[in-house]
Amino acid sequence: MNINFNVRSANNLLTTIIVLTFVLLTSSATAQDLHFTQFNAAPTSINPGYAGAAEQARAVSLYRSQWANLPQAYTGFHFAYDRPLFNQNGGIGVLVSHEEAGAGALSSSRIAFQYAYEFQIGPRTYIRPALQGGIVSRSVNLSELTFMDQLLRQDASTTLEDGIMSGKQYVDLGTGVLMVSKGFWLGASADHLNKPNSSLSYDYIERLDMRISAHGGGRIPLLRGPRAKYAKDIVVAFNYTKQGNIDQFDIGTYYDLDFMTLGVWYRGIPLLQKAADESIDVDAMSFIFGFGNDTWHIGYSYDITLSKLGTMSSGGSHELSLKYMWDIARKQTQHKSPPCVQY
Repeated sequence: MNINFNVRSANNLLTTIIVLTFVLLTSSATAQDLHFTQFNAAPTSINPGYAGAAEQARAVSLYRSQWANLPQAYTGFHFAYDRPLFNQNGGIGVLVSHEEAGAGALSSSRIAFQYAYEFQIGPRTYIRPALQGGIVSRSVNLSELTFMDQLLRQDASTTLEDGIMSGKQYVDLGTGVLMVSKGFWLGASADHLNKPNSSLSYDYIERLDMRISAHGGGRIPLLRGPRAKYAKDIVVAFNYTKQGNIDQFDIGTYYDLDFMTLGVWYRGIPLLQKAADESIDVDAMSFIFGFGNDTWHIGYSYDITLSKLGTMSSGGSHELSLKYMWDIARKQTQHKSPPCVQY
């Protein structure tokens, strides 16, 4: 063996170890869902109660590159569509997502369908309970990995390991409830209700921890009326998520013009929780820029890593969102939709 072969083999083995950590370990850290900074652009991703909450049909796509400088980097694509059902007092939605880790060796794809029912509890105040059900397909590309037995057999092209499945599918269920009123919204959701076994190992069971989320926000008008050249609002929002023994809190604000959005978000729980080494629990600071109108919107965000991982070593995280909304035929009905809140 020459030195180039050893370096290449070592790199391949490192990738394998990282990916198999995602595949085999049963700790909750390996079962965390990919988090989108711009979740307000695709609110049905955190709560099916948002399905059909607007008076228009809505299609949103999100792409995220997380920790691009690391071999265990995550990339994720998410597409969501939802629309109101004016005659049925509710809305429907569909989610399609695909995530990859470890240079594409480990991947997960999901399709889910949502239904939200809507009823009024006060003047311009509505409650929207919802259900979600879908199928997840998880797989690992074993040809992208190098196992120890291959190195011992002088870089053999295939492995003798037989304890890992190349792929599996399972059912994933969720629920949520949303309250919408004029200028504010508040909701809670639970995903992975059935705690499916997501392990690709024949020897281990890896139950997905239920993900609990509480979220809300409000829109504060700053400048309205005929003398205002542009409508200006401040939007404040939050999202708290707990999955297993890991929790996360996002809070941020947007400065929203008719055609442009500027936002700053903070991720971490500095006042409520300490990390294992007693340091302050901080994760990231995110900056969001977007532009568009009532029909379409494009957004970009960059996460600066504040944890010990560091932005220089991790490369931070990039995210791009595209949203398009359009009117749909509305049949004669006595039902009044809730005030349209732009999330």
